[in-house]
Amino acid sequence: MESCKYHPDTAPNFTCSQCEIDLCKECVDHSIAGEARCFHCGSPLTIRVTASSMESLARRLPKAFRYPMTADAMMFIFGLSVATTFLAVLPLGGFIKFLAMLFCTGLAVNYSFLCLKATAAGDMTPPRLQEAAGGSLSILIRLFAIIFITGIFLNFVASSVSSALAITITLVLVIGIPAMLMCLAMSDSITEAINPVNFIGLMLKTGIPYLILVGFLFIMVSSVSLIQAVIGDDLLFLSAILQSAASSYYAMVAFHLMGYLLYQHQDALGYVSEDAESALLYHAEPEAVTHAHVSICLKEGDYEQAKGLLHSAIKQSPKIPALWQRYFDLLCQMEDRQALMDMADKHLSLLLKLDQGIPMLRNYRRLVRILPEYVPGTPALRLSLARLNLEGGDAKAAVRLLNGLHKAFPEYDRLVESGILLKTALEAMPNMEAQVEKCQSLIDQLRIRYPEQVAEGQV
Repeated sequence: MESCKYHPDTAPNFTCSQCEIDLCKECVDHSIAGEARCFHCGSPLTIRVTASSMESLARRLPKAFRYPMTADAMMFIFGLSVATTFLAVLPLGGFIKFLAMLFCTGLAVNYSFLCLKATAAGDMTPPRLQEAAGGSLSILIRLFAIIFITGIFLNFVASSVSSALAITITLVLVIGIPAMLMCLAMSDSITEAINPVNFIGLMLKTGIPYLILVGFLFIMVSSVSLIQAVIGDDLLFLSAILQSAASSYYAMVAFHLMGYLLYQHQDALGYVSEDAESALLYHAEPEAVTHAHVSICLKEGDYEQAKGLLHSAIKQSPKIPALWQRYFDLLCQMEDRQALMDMADKHLSLLLKLDQGIPMLRNYRRLVRILPEYVPGTPALRLSLARLNLEGGDAKAAVRLLNGLHKAFPEYDRLVESGILLKTALEAMPNMEAQVEKCQSLIDQLRIRYPEQVAEGQV
């Protein structure tokens, strides 16, 4: 199984011809709508949709039998069945009846080919009813032409070369009928459809799934005959409608499966379906592009480039918590003490502003393991972290954060509250009775010095 260079369990969606690597959609630059570029060289990437990235034909089979179960498809199936049954019993002239039946057959064939084309393009629902009439006779004429040309060719081989060779070619053609139909649907050309290079090439490129498809198709053809026998001819008119509907239903399923085989193997067949382009060539926000690029750098072991990318992204978008968190995680992994010291207050302040208490406490604890000397540079951070640590059972950390706060920030408007919290933390620690008394004295002094804080409820 082919895979993305950076995700061994994921099928590739793109290939870079410059770097000669395959990539999934998570590992490319989606910063520009309508294209994808390589993070390494900046070159535009070629879309790849491999068969391994899709549901197998066998697993698709239950969905294929539900494929015609839409309003448009069922109206077409039963409408055409009723029409052909009525035409069969109406007292029309032979030629007029022939033309009418030919037109109905053309409609059925055309709609089946539309199903094949739509599925090959990635649309897993039957075409709308309005599309059925367009070009209905032209596709039927092409089919008759293919049958006529192959018949003449086989007759020529049998009479001029050998009957054994003619039989061998006939067997190949029987197995190759679905491939010829697929070639006709994709090219709308008789010569392309009957060209052995094309239809045999399609069979070889799709491999075993093609043989599975042929097996399914032969089973379905046999099933149609069996169903028609079960329906019987007791109720002549109704039986004819049901038999015709069964044939149309199975034809729709068969052509859908042929289209799915093309869709599944589009990479091997050298085309890209419309839905693949729209699904893979999307525009991503700068934040998502940065995260993808950073992931590539980390997998390549280039931590410095990853650090630079995140630092630049934060400068451009300083209010996105995910970028700050990724930057913080990377710096902790690198144990970059200076960079951590430079960004710590900004990161923790953003979490405080967003009321993200749990991540804030978790990141603070990670930080002091690397920077034991770190003390937040703002009183609001110190007070909030002290409360979080105390609630989390770490009274010692709370005391460390609150100790000396009134001296460092004498103008802070929550000093009384800070003093009370400090006393609570000291009371939670053993053998701190003397410190608790001193803290109470400090609280009394702060209440006298800052009566407005007492009036605000800091008691």
